[in-house]
Amino acid sequence: MTATIALIAWIVNTAIGFVLLARVLRARRRVPALAYYHLVTSMVGLGVWIAFVATGSTLLAWTGFAVLTLHLTLGDTLMVKGWRKSNPDARGIVYFRAMTSLLKRPIPLAHACISPLAWFPALAAAVISS
Repeated sequence: MTATIALIAWIVNTAIGFVLLARVLRARRRVPALAYYHLVTSMVGLGVWIAFVATGSTLLAWTGFAVLTLHLTLGDTLMVKGWRKSNPDARGIVYFRAMTSLLKRPIPLAHACISPLAWFPALAAAVISS
């Protein structure tokens, strides 16, 4: 059950990520390389996770979880770097400030809020499969 919850959240969040990427491309803004790494790790991890759900392999569960963790780390880095680019003189808890800036942007906010809905069930599924 937890593997399925993670899978659904992962698919929904990947779709939202594609919407965000399409908006950036449509606006003809430069897409940072980190955004492509974020996208690739999402797709690779999703493929591994689907294979885990199909087979129940513990190795695939932990590999998928590891790729998901890397993917979320890249996403957080991308968010903070983007915020810092807009606020170069800001000090303090930058991650928190970058997260609160998403309150004004509903699609990126949804993308950030769905991430734990994939990560925690994926962790639980990996632990349960062990």
